[in-house]
Amino acid sequence: MSDFDRELRREAIELCHTGPARPDKLVALAHAGLKAWAKVGNLQFPPEKRYALLQETMRYCAYECLLACCFTQEDRLERIAGMLDVAYPRYACTRARLAARRNRYGRPRF
Repeated sequence: MSDFDRELRREAIELCHTGPARPDKLVALAHAGLKAWAKVGNLQFPPEKRYALLQETMRYCAYECLLACCFTQEDRLERIAGMLDVAYPRYACTRARLAARRNRYGRPRF
């Protein structure tokens, strides 16, 4: 387990003291949300940037109570993607451009 993972888990435990969420579920949702968001735009980040994005995503999930049972996994991932698109418009443009290209020509081949 890396230092980033330990720090992320520590922060998840602190965030979960205020709500009914469990730390492992919160970390898993943050990883899933970031992975789904980055996959659409074929985005790759260095470990430091990825860790910062995971922290921001995890805080958003905790504050918005996305682990509540009223949300489906699709809804959670869409909300996380929307939050990251608003916070990082440069990446949102890349994602939109790539999605438009996929709709026009099919999946791009790199």
